[in-house]
Amino acid sequence: MTSAESSPLLMPFEHVKAAVTEFGFTPLIYSVTSTRCKDMVRYLFMNTTDDGPGRPFSGSSASQLVALLIHAGFYDITMHLLQRYPNLATISDSNGSIILNVLSKLPSHFLSGHKVRFWKRCIYYCVPVELEYLPSKQAYFRNKLWNALQTLVPSLKLVRDTKLRHVSAVRLVELVFSQASTLNDYQFWQSFVSPDIIFNATSSGIVEILKTCFLFFPDLVWTHIPNEGYVVQIAIKNRQEKVFNLLREMPIICNLLVLALDESNNTTSHLAARVASQAESIACAAFQMKRELHWFKEVEKLDHPLHKDVKNNDGKTAWQVFKEEHKTLLEEGKNWMKDTSNSCMLVATLIATITFAAAITVPGGNNQDKGIPIFLSDKTFMLFIVSDALALFSSMVSLLMFLSIIHGRYAKEDFVVALPKRLILGMAALFFAVGTTMIAFGAALSMLLEKRLVWAPIPIALLACVPVTLFAKLQFPNLFTKIIDMMIDGSK
Repeated sequence: MTSAESSPLLMPFEHVKAAVTEFGFTPLIYSVTSTRCKDMVRYLFMNTTDDGPGRPFSGSSASQLVALLIHAGFYDITMHLLQRYPNLATISDSNGSIILNVLSKLPSHFLSGHKVRFWKRCIYYCVPVELEYLPSKQAYFRNKLWNALQTLVPSLKLVRDTKLRHVSAVRLVELVFSQASTLNDYQFWQSFVSPDIIFNATSSGIVEILKTCFLFFPDLVWTHIPNEGYVVQIAIKNRQEKVFNLLREMPIICNLLVLALDESNNTTSHLAARVASQAESIACAAFQMKRELHWFKEVEKLDHPLHKDVKNNDGKTAWQVFKEEHKTLLEEGKNWMKDTSNSCMLVATLIATITFAAAITVPGGNNQDKGIPIFLSDKTFMLFIVSDALALFSSMVSLLMFLSIIHGRYAKEDFVVALPKRLILGMAALFFAVGTTMIAFGAALSMLLEKRLVWAPIPIALLACVPVTLFAKLQFPNLFTKIIDMMIDGSK
């Protein structure tokens, strides 16, 4: 018999329930690993019983089935499975809970580990999620509406599926911990939630797992992992702000944990002084420097005041470590700021020159007897002159901001507020200057052509929108992100 003929997926369904390969794999496992077709997996799951010889839900392959379902993101099927066989929620091996072990390595399956763009984030919080294993009659019409919108806008379905995965993963975590807590066995709890799970969840920033874990088993917040430290130290090393903020909600415990020193006599401030890994860095060196310094200051506030003068085994204080680690980043940030300011200052100077000349030599010229502009009584002229004045003033503001950046002192503390604020103000003023310049240009052309070509203002206005839109598309998202970043950092 060939391998194709012996494949469980090609057998008649009446033989599927009893089919087991020589490796002990059941058709349900094959459907998860081979096809990854959720409909097929659901069909096999609903029609497969826990009969011999395979016993897919209570036999030796049950733990593998659960792990594969979670890794594939089939949380609704997993929840169905755990409701039918509650004992599977607490299956474990030498690494602790199998379910939690897999989930702790999947940060993208949780909101805390999933980076969403601003507009998608707005949709994310608005889109309804009715879990497939918890049907709701009241949400019937709302789901119908969103299904229609998903057909018109396919990206909505992606956002909704992402939110469904996040909500389902959290529900699964809560179910696992609630089942484990009913066993009332402290030694089992310690082995069930192993240090590896705590470490993976902390280093990946999966707050949902840690929050639920500390809710059911508060003592696990004191977990110490050899060569890594306590939870707060792991969070600081890996720049996991959400985990750090979670621990700050437990001030007494957090204040005790930050007092610990590692094997190299490093305080928590020493750990925060290290430069972030490349995977966690942001594109702009100047704003990365800002983020690094802000992170160091936040951790230093929480650390004990006496730790400021504590030296590690290398004989360095935390601030000395920070200066040494960020020497290259400081230079890169300085060069980036100067290069960006020079480029933007060139554009601002050009706009200021053009708008100043346009204000003197107005369209249509002046009355030679009184020197009054010929189009003074025209409403379009007022639009031109106001837009031209605003463009001149905003370009001058932008120019002054960029000049102050170029001639700044570039101290490390300046990267927290002073330099980023000047850059954002300069970029915003430059964007406004570009927009008002195009309005003034369009108004000037309309005045000259409106008597001969009545329809001229329409294409002029449309064409004037092109450079403004292009500038906004290329620069505004980064500018908006930087503004939000500053607001968030400033509120901490």
